[in-house]
Amino acid sequence: MSFNQQINAIQPGKDVNPLYLYGLFKLSRAYIQSHATKGMKKILTKGDFEEITIIKPPVEIQNQFAVVVEKVEGIKSRYQQSLADLGSLYGVLSQQAFKGELDLSRVALPAVHIEGKSPVAVAVPAPITTPVIELPETDLLLPALHDRAQLAPLLRFWLEAYRTQLGSAAFSLERFIAVAKTRLAELHPDNDFELRGSDYEHVKAWVFEALDSGRVRQERNQVYCVIETKETVLGNLIELKANQT
Repeated sequence: MSFNQQINAIQPGKDVNPLYLYGLFKLSRAYIQSHATKGMKKILTKGDFEEITIIKPPVEIQNQFAVVVEKVEGIKSRYQQSLADLGSLYGVLSQQAFKGELDLSRVALPAVHIEGKSPVAVAVPAPITTPVIELPETDLLLPALHDRAQLAPLLRFWLEAYRTQLGSAAFSLERFIAVAKTRLAELHPDNDFELRGSDYEHVKAWVFEALDSGRVRQERNQVYCVIETKETVLGNLIELKANQT
């Protein structure tokens, strides 16, 4: 901490958990600042700081708080990595699409009116359906938890189960990962297994195989539907949909 031009170190005692103290300082910022001298420029001297009373629960409770903090920070870090991986996957798909390497023959395109004026009609947003999906139990799970080399078969099995339950909803890698993590927590709550960046290669390979085999198709996203004409108006986003045929 700095007090005016001085830099002062705060050394936690043996009965103070550093993570707890750090969290307490962050939460108590306004309280600590309230002890500064009143005036145009508030000053908090070292002596003033030493007089501040703060909460000090038993060290056991401090340690429990620290464990929670570490887990939350770990989850935040992994979700940030997941978002980065999703961005990378989207970039790969986009490059393949722009290079003409993706099969867009099954993408439905809206009709283009060359002549005349389109009638003014009331439009409503396309309904968003989010089916409830539960990944099945499988004997592939335990081997994957003990050996990451066995993860690919588990992901492929769960991806297929996820695809068959999608209905008309768009395929979402982010939602699949969330459903998979939830299922892992239900089946093995004491296991901290998390997907890594390299594991997304298995998912990416499955997506391209599913597109090639027709199990997953590409469609333009539906933006809204014209009530009077029942016309579906499509947007510019290409979505992945499970093929129900």
